[in-house]
Amino acid sequence: RQIPEMASRTVMHRLVANAAAVRPATRGFATADHMPPVKLFGVHARYANATYTAASKAGNLAAVETELLGFKEVMTKNSAFAGFLGNPTIAREAKVDAIEKMFDGPKTTPVTKNLMITMASNNRIGEADKVVDMFAELMKAQRGEVECIITSAAALTKPQLKKIQDGLAAQTGGKAVAVSTVVDEALLGGVTVQIGDKFLDMSVASKINTFKRGLM
Repeated sequence: RQIPEMASRTVMHRLVANAAAVRPATRGFATADHMPPVKLFGVHARYANATYTAASKAGNLAAVETELLGFKEVMTKNSAFAGFLGNPTIAREAKVDAIEKMFDGPKTTPVTKNLMITMASNNRIGEADKVVDMFAELMKAQRGEVECIITSAAALTKPQLKKIQDGLAAQTGGKAVAVSTVVDEALLGGVTVQIGDKFLDMSVASKINTFKRGLM
C-alpha cells in the first residue's frame, strides 16, 4: 500500500465515516456541536482534532481517550515496539498489518482503530504518542480541567499530593485540576507549582537564592 500523506480533510473523512454511519446528524449544526473545544494546530493536532470529532459523534470520547492513553503507555514501556513503529526502514505495509492485528476484534472502538490504521498508512504511527498528548489536551479542555504541574525534590506521598490538590481546587474556583508531578532534586526541598500561566515557587533552592541575594 503506497498511501501518500493525507490532507486534513481526507483524514477527517476517514475517521468520521464510521461514526457518521452509526449516528447520523439530526440537525444542521450537528457538526459544530462536535468540534474540538480548543484550537490546536500542526500535523499531530489534525489527527487529534479529527479523532475528537469522530469520537464525539459516536458518543465514546471517554472510551477513545482510555484506549489512546493505553496505547501510549505500551509505546512508553515497550521500547522494542516503539522502535518498530518509528523505524523508517520498515515498510508501512508491515506496520499497518501489525496495527490491524493489534486492534482486531470488538473490544476496540472503530474510532481508535481507524486513527491508528490511518497513521500507520501515512507512515506516522511512530508519532502516535504526540497525537495522544494532543487528544488528552482536548479532553482536559472538554472537561473544563485546569492543567497543573507540581515539581518536588522527592516524590510526594498521597496525603501530601491531596493536600496540594485541595488547595489548588480552592484557588481555581472549584474547577477540576489535572495534576502531573515531576521530581527535580535540584529544588533541595519544597515544591514549585505551575498552574495555567501562574507559577508559584516554594522550593528550598529558591529560598536559598533569595537569602544569598539579600547578603549581596
